[in-house]
Amino acid sequence: MITIGLKVLPPSVSGCRGNYFAAFLSAHDAMSRFRILEHTADVGFEAFGSTLPEVFENAARAMAHLIADPATVRPVEEIQIEVQGTDPPDLLVNWLSEILYQHDAERCLFHDFRVEILDDHAASGVAWGEKIDPARHRTNLMVKAITYHQLGLQQTAGGWRAQVYVDI
Repeated sequence: MITIGLKVLPPSVSGCRGNYFAAFLSAHDAMSRFRILEHTADVGFEAFGSTLPEVFENAARAMAHLIADPATVRPVEEIQIEVQGTDPPDLLVNWLSEILYQHDAERCLFHDFRVEILDDHAASGVAWGEKIDPARHRTNLMVKAITYHQLGLQQTAGGWRAQVYVDI
């Protein structure tokens, strides 16, 4: 397991899974918003939040970190994200899938996210980012899809926890 905290180490740090996650390594921080989970064929993450909208936002942040370092992305474009689903876990997959679609189709990288409306069957919010600039942005992984494999979304004593695996 790799915990995402506030410290970013240089790409020269070696270790797990072909150095893909070197930029994400940090000391364990109980206040982490998310952490990356290694899997034999895919990559996953856990996202945490005190509310359900916050766990959706942090799941989007985790996926954005898999793709590129959000600190290098300027929040110059605002993209509306609206999805529907059969239940909250399905909604989470659809939320992340729509963000991934915007990345793939519009060639955007994302800096941050906000969920504005969330109920059992619909979510809408905003993603801030910009078009990919190869001179400034280095991508980490090519995320192909959000999967339902080991998908989890639970309310805990401390808030909410989501577990998501993505195809790479």
